[in-house]
Amino acid sequence: MKEIVIIGAGIAGLSTGCYAQMNNFQSEIYEMHSIPGGVCTSWRRGDYLFDHCLHWVIGSNKGTGLYPIFKELGIADSIDFFYTDILRVISVNGLSMTVYTDINKFEAELMNLFPEEKKGIIKYINLVKKYIEFNPPMDGDFGNFGISGFIKLLPFMPSFMKLKGITVEEFFDNLFTDNVLKEMLFRLFPVKKMPALMAIMPLSFMHRKEAGYPLGGSLNFAKAIEKQYTGLGGKIHYNSKVKKIIVRDFRAIGIELDNGNFIPADIVISACDGRTTLFEMLEGKYLDKKIKQFYQKPHLWPPLISISLGVKRDFSGLPEINDFKLSEPIIINDKKIFWSGFFHYCHDPHFAPKGKSVLKGQIETDYFYWKQLYENNRDGYYNEKERILEAYISILEDKFPGIKDDIEAADVATPVTWERYTGNWQGSYEGWLPTIETFGMRLPKKLPGLRNFYMTGQWVFPGGGVPMCMAQGKNLIGQIVRERKGKK
Repeated sequence: MKEIVIIGAGIAGLSTGCYAQMNNFQSEIYEMHSIPGGVCTSWRRGDYLFDHCLHWVIGSNKGTGLYPIFKELGIADSIDFFYTDILRVISVNGLSMTVYTDINKFEAELMNLFPEEKKGIIKYINLVKKYIEFNPPMDGDFGNFGISGFIKLLPFMPSFMKLKGITVEEFFDNLFTDNVLKEMLFRLFPVKKMPALMAIMPLSFMHRKEAGYPLGGSLNFAKAIEKQYTGLGGKIHYNSKVKKIIVRDFRAIGIELDNGNFIPADIVISACDGRTTLFEMLEGKYLDKKIKQFYQKPHLWPPLISISLGVKRDFSGLPEINDFKLSEPIIINDKKIFWSGFFHYCHDPHFAPKGKSVLKGQIETDYFYWKQLYENNRDGYYNEKERILEAYISILEDKFPGIKDDIEAADVATPVTWERYTGNWQGSYEGWLPTIETFGMRLPKKLPGLRNFYMTGQWVFPGGGVPMCMAQGKNLIGQIVRERKGKK
């Protein structure tokens, strides 16, 4: 019998498997795809590498609360990180703002562009500078601090609670009067309902060189943890989709695969899509009130259309991320999209041959629109993908004349693509959106009335992302070890 069976070889599953092996458990992972990583993935198109996921990763540098986990999972010793000087360039009606990762340079840029907003700019930048010293212990669930960790955070608590309780939009409305400045700053954090902390902490991370881009791309990042896991004695079964979690006498005893095979286990851990786990693999049983509320009125990260291009042109002289407001919107499902942009990977030699580039553009969209097209009008689905690709290329053509003829590879992924390959509910790439109500909350890792079963990953931690999925693996296995010791 396998002591621990883990469902899903995404970052949460791989991390959980590593810590299971480190703590002398025998574990095996069952993954529906043919590769690790889940949402954290990349894929080849001819000479080009296209990537869905990572732009920067918190915890990539020494001295941070997460760095020990990067070390334990093999990331620190196998992945090199790139630290940019410019987070992005944002342009509106001919005015461009450079968002420097050095907060002093960014302050000077804001003062130069919007001198009449000096008072609000000083308040904003001072908050960012204050949170440069914010370095909570993050080797478990965020907020699960010991006494020493809590004491360390006391100076931040008044501002932390205030910033947690208002949205990014409200925060900027309170600070500034210039609508162009507010619109530009909101493009840094363009998801509605997120707490104002999200307008502060990422800039602090960038300033102290804590958030680096992992060279080699997202799949390479996942494969580094996969290598660590198999090196510790763990085993991964790819192309093995789990159909059911088998329960006997209110105790998880194993899993059933799509092919009907039964895999016994002492402990079953789901590190895959939360809704599939709860409502299909467990048939909607064992749910408490909190879980039901999250799934009945879901607040998910908005799904994306991801457009990737391989072009025979060198973009290495430009900042990696560029956002610009369109004079004429893209229309998708009767919704006007006024912002576009691109992310280039010229800082990473793995993505394109020398002198060539990979460009990526992402657009928020509606899952149900794409799902209905895919299921009811497959030709219409592919035609709509092609239309959007052509519209995006036209936008780039206006900025970079002749680029249309330089495109050698192209790919368009919709929310349905994300759902098909990763299983993520409604194609949401990061699960629950951290709103002012849910930021810092955790869903139960154990279910009432069901023993020997646990959940981990982004579906039990709103807005956790890759680093916190890594941390949760350590936290969960530590919890299981303590529970086992308590039973002896």
